[in-house]
Amino acid sequence: MTVTLNPLYRFETFVVGSANRLAVTAAKAVAESPGTVYNPLFIYARPGLGKTHLLMGLGHAARAINPRLAVEYLTLDEFVEAFHAAIAAGQGEVYRKRFLDVDLLLVDDVQFLTHRREMQAELLRLTDALQTANRQIVLTSDRPPAEIEALDERLIRRFAGGLIIDVSAPDYETRVAILRRKAEERRATFAEGVLEAIAGLGIDNVRELLGALNRLIAFQAVEGPVSADRARGLIGGGSAGQ
Repeated sequence: MTVTLNPLYRFETFVVGSANRLAVTAAKAVAESPGTVYNPLFIYARPGLGKTHLLMGLGHAARAINPRLAVEYLTLDEFVEAFHAAIAAGQGEVYRKRFLDVDLLLVDDVQFLTHRREMQAELLRLTDALQTANRQIVLTSDRPPAEIEALDERLIRRFAGGLIIDVSAPDYETRVAILRRKAEERRATFAEGVLEAIAGLGIDNVRELLGALNRLIAFQAVEGPVSADRARGLIGGGSAGQ
C-alpha cells in the first residue's frame, strides 16, 4: 500500500515543548504499539501548530519500527472523494476493504465531517471495525470532537473512548527552539539576539513564525546581517510578552 507521507515530517524534526509534549508522547506510544494503546487517538489544535507534522511523524515512526506495517495517510476530503468515487463505480465494498486492510490509518482534518452524515456513518463503521481487529486509527482536527458541528454522538463517544489530546500554541522557549532548528536546517546564521527578538514578538502560529524566518533569510541575502532591533522592525507586530 502506498504511503503518502511527507519525508520532512518526522518526530526527529518536530520541536517538542510544553504545549505539545503530551501529544508527542501519545503519538510515540501509538507508533511503538499500534492498536493497543490510545485507540483511537484524536489530536486537535488550531491551524499552524503542527498536527499534520505530528500525524505523519507517527506514520514514519511506526513504519521504521515495523516496515511491514500497512500505513495509510489521507485527509478527510480525500477520504470523502474516494468514497464517492467508489460508490459511483459500484465498488463500495472495495473501498471499505481498502481501509480495513490497513494496520495504521491516519486521517487529517476531520473537522470537515460537519453535516456529512453519510461519511460520519462510514467513519463510525470503520472505526469500530478497526478497533475490533486491533488496528489503529489516528485523527486530527482543528477542534475537539464535541465542537465539530452536527457530529454524530456515537462518533464523539468512540473518540472519547480512546484519547483526545490537544496541542496548544508554543511558548517563548519553544518558539526560540523552533527558529533555531529551522535556521540550522537552512544553514542560516543571525546576529546574537535576533531569533530571540522574533520569538518575543508573540507569533504563536508556527507557519507564520517560519514565514517570519524566511523573510529574515531573504532580507539578509540582499542587505546583509540584521540586528535584533532591525529584525523586530522588519517582522513587525510589536513586542508581545514572552
